[in-house]
Amino acid sequence: MWLDWMTFLLSSLAIVLAGVRLAPYGEALARHTGIGQGWIGLIFLATLTSVPEMTTTVAAASIDAPNIALGNAFGSNLFNVVIVAVLDVLLLGRGPFLSKVRPYHVISGSLAILLTALAMLGIVLQPKAEIGGVSPISLLILAGYVVGVFLLYRAEKELGIVEEPSGATIPVRRAVAGFLLCAAVIVAAGLFLVRSSKQISLATGLSTSFMGAVLVAIVTSLPELATSIGALRIGATDMIMGNLFGSNMFNILTLLFADLAFRGGPIYAGLRGGEGDQLVVAVFGVLLTVVAITAIATRPRRRVFGIGIDSITLLIAYLGATAILISRGIQF
Repeated sequence: MWLDWMTFLLSSLAIVLAGVRLAPYGEALARHTGIGQGWIGLIFLATLTSVPEMTTTVAAASIDAPNIALGNAFGSNLFNVVIVAVLDVLLLGRGPFLSKVRPYHVISGSLAILLTALAMLGIVLQPKAEIGGVSPISLLILAGYVVGVFLLYRAEKELGIVEEPSGATIPVRRAVAGFLLCAAVIVAAGLFLVRSSKQISLATGLSTSFMGAVLVAIVTSLPELATSIGALRIGATDMIMGNLFGSNMFNILTLLFADLAFRGGPIYAGLRGGEGDQLVVAVFGVLLTVVAITAIATRPRRRVFGIGIDSITLLIAYLGATAILISRGIQF
């Protein structure tokens, strides 16, 4: 089993290193097109930093590990929201962080909740029907994502938000080459990560839901964390929220590709007893997102030890969700 753990750790390291470098290359490509800060975060960084999640989610589905696939998507969303609490701590009393972002991020947060709710509906109903090789639920997720991106584009245009973060821009040819190299590393490492996760699950008694929602999800979300910390240093708060909520939208969209890769019919109907674990993670993800968008809308200023009360709530809820998954994740 030590070989599986070694593969897991080395694959995780490769994903983190490549994912951290992927974000600056993606940002450079976005800035060469003249796109504004929030849109860079929502479309470019959210998509690029979600490459590890997409790779591992689709790879897990292709090797008949649907609980790792869905657990990774839901668990990554859960971890992405709690990144807000980390950023609040890094502000050293100059927060709360969510009071510094523009209110229009409520839209992307609400869309992430809607897409998650559709995935939860698929788990509850477990539809057997397929359209073009995928569940109707996956097609609804795709439609919701496309409509959501259009609404967010309209919101930014109406607000006239076109500012860009400061800093030197990587030359376009170097950015393209760097992005392709990092993406290739992430795809290859993601395949090894999922296979080793499944073997560790079988050998240790940890459920595949726990592996996907906690261990794999944290690893594949580290690029979002690294990118957010880098953006915080230059004061690009709207880029951060666009990245985090945009990543959560894209993570749910990856279930469409996982559904295509899964050979046992619609992926929502193939969890084989892991439905409860997936719903627990998804529900907590929705609750944390509700806390975040409520704080963005109301802008509370209350702090405890220099940390916003909203961030403390997010951190406590995440620890509670993890504790529940640990208690459910050991199979005897």
